[in-house]
Order: sequence, then C-alpha cells, then structure tokens
Amino acid sequence: MSNININLQRIAYFLVILTLSTYIIIIGKSLFVPVAFSALFAFLLLPACRMIERWIPNRPTAILLAMLAAMLPILVAIGLFSYQLTTVLQDMPSISGQLRNGVGHIFRLAQRYLALDSTSLEEWLRTNLTTILDTPLQLLGNSLTSSTALLAGVLLTFLFTFFALLYRTAFKNFALTQVSRQVREEAAHILEQVQHVAQEYLYGLLLVIVILGILNSIGLWAIGINHAIFWGFLGAFLAIIPYIGTTLGGIFPFIYALATTATFWQPAAVVLLYASVQSLEGNIITPKVVGSSVSINPMAAIFSLFAGGLIWGVSGLILALPLVAIMKVFMDHITPLQPFSELLSSGLSRRSDIFLEKYDKEEYRFINYFSERRRRNI
Repeated sequence: MSNININLQRIAYFLVILTLSTYIIIIGKSLFVPVAFSALFAFLLLPACRMIERWIPNRPTAILLAMLAAMLPILVAIGLFSYQLTTVLQDMPSISGQLRNGVGHIFRLAQRYLALDSTSLEEWLRTNLTTILDTPLQLLGNSLTSSTALLAGVLLTFLFTFFALLYRTAFKNFALTQVSRQVREEAAHILEQVQHVAQEYLYGLLLVIVILGILNSIGLWAIGINHAIFWGFLGAFLAIIPYIGTTLGGIFPFIYALATTATFWQPAAVVLLYASVQSLEGNIITPKVVGSSVSINPMAAIFSLFAGGLIWGVSGLILALPLVAIMKVFMDHITPLQPFSELLSSGLSRRSDIFLEKYDKEEYRFINYFSERRRRNI
C-alpha cells in the first residue's frame, strides 16, 4: 500500500458528485421516473414502430399507431380490472365484519383450549384487531384513488415515449458523437446491447404476468374463491416487483377467503397455492421466460430493490432490476468497472476465482482512478 499515492482531492470530487447526483435523483422523482419508464416503453415499442414504418413512412403516424396498438389491450384490461375492483369494494364493509367475526371466533377457541386470560384477550381484540384487519382492506380500497393521482405521470410518460421514438436517431447519433471515432463501433454495440436487454426483459415480464395470472386464477377457482380472475391477475401484476410482489398478491385473496368462506381449509389452500406459484415462478417460469436478460445474483437484486424502493418508492422497486441490468451492460465495457459487473453476475458463486485469474491486474483496480499516477490510457 505504500506505493499507492491517493489523491484526496479526486476522492472528494467523486463523493461530492455522487452525493449531488443521488440528491437530484431523489428530489426529481416526478420527472426522472416518467423518463425512465418512457425509455423502457420506447425500447418495447421500437420493433413495432420499425415494422409499421415500412408501410407508413411518416414516423409520427407510425409511432402513434404502435402506441395505440399497445395501449388497446392495456385499456381493456384496466377497464375489466376496475369493474371487478368496484364490485369487490362494494362488499368491503360486510367482508371486514365477517373477517372480524371469524378471527374473533378463532381467538375464543384459543381462549377455551389454551386457557388464555379472557380479560387481556378481549382488551387486545378491542384495541388492535380493527386496525390490523382494516389496514390491508383500506390499502386495496385506496388503490383506485391513488391511481388517479398518477394520471399526470402517466401522461408525461406517454409524451416522453412518443418523443423518444420520434427523435431516436438523433439521440443515438448524439450519444455516438460523445466518444472518439476509434471506439464508436463499440459504443454502437453497447447501445444495441442495452436495447436487447430492455426488450428481452419487458417481453419476458409480460409473458410471466400472463402465465401467473392464468395459474393463480385457475387455482383460486378450483379452491372456490369468488372473483378468482380478479385476485389471480392482481397477484400477477404485482409480480412486476421481484421477490415481493407475488407474496403481496397472495395476502389479499387470503384475507378475502378468510372472510367469505365457511371453512378453514380454503384460506390455507390459498396460502399453499401462492407459495407453490411463487416457487414455480422463481425457479422455472422467470428463468426460462425472461432468460439471461437480467443476469443478476439474488443478493445484488435484493440490494437494488431496497435501494430503488428507498429512492423512488414503488416505482423504484419496479425499475430497479432493468436499470441495474442496463448499468451492468455499460460496466462490462469499462475496464475498471468490469470486476464490479462480475460481482453483480448470477453465476458469482461458480466463478469466484475469476477475480484472481482475470482481474488481478493494474488496469482493473478502481483505486487507480484516485491515485497520483493515474494512467492516461484507461
């Protein structure tokens, strides 16, 4: 370590830039979140736009047709979902009362057979049960109201998606002119990789949602739960939040089954169903459908989800994995950052020796960027 002369000024600049960037990203959430979503949607719609442009040379018209074609099934799904949600919300008061009675019955059985103190038990039920039972139901009931508050963000995302597709050639050429001609071919390859990663992830995610919605709906219908399609696809849509969404999607049908069914095996079957579907989704469906587009190990994925949720809330949870996957593409082509990209890889446990075999060289040491003898050719 005595041969390394650290430039504290460069470290200070780096920390200041990192802190300011994070602060700007947090306070600019209302702007940066629509921009991030519009970039992903632009990648998703790009093949359709190119196909339509072969028949209709006018690019704005082709973009609008592609966006309308993509929005039509989404609007139909939202309409059906809203109709089902309205039906469920109308039953909320009776569901809450039935659920409270059912849980109270369970506590009375526990008091009888476990010899619990009736006074303390009744006091606990009176002070805590209403809040505990009403919280998830109120969360579901407020979802429709909160969605109207996002209308401005949705419109902004729609506009940014249109302009991203309209000016895509100019944006690409601008990005290429920011690098020297010697590495311009590699830069174009990086942009193609970013596009491929985003498209593969989004197409795979849409297919996963459809598969999970069908599996959940069939399972809930077989168990005998009302509104099986609504609950099934609600859990499927929540699966866009990796590792967490499927679990959250199973809470609502479990509570609904506990309140509306006369047996105890049906709520238990709902828990077993969603646990099985979550295991199937994590080990078979997502790896096979999404493929290697997001080749990130679970530790890095959980950390990115936590960071995304901390910075941008629910939007950050949704955007975390695709954004980290895109960052990983850039890190793969920046020499000092390649070891960090390897730390994010899904096969990290099987390639532990690669750091000593491949990356144990001066050009891969990130600390050289903060040394006095920084190499000019890095």
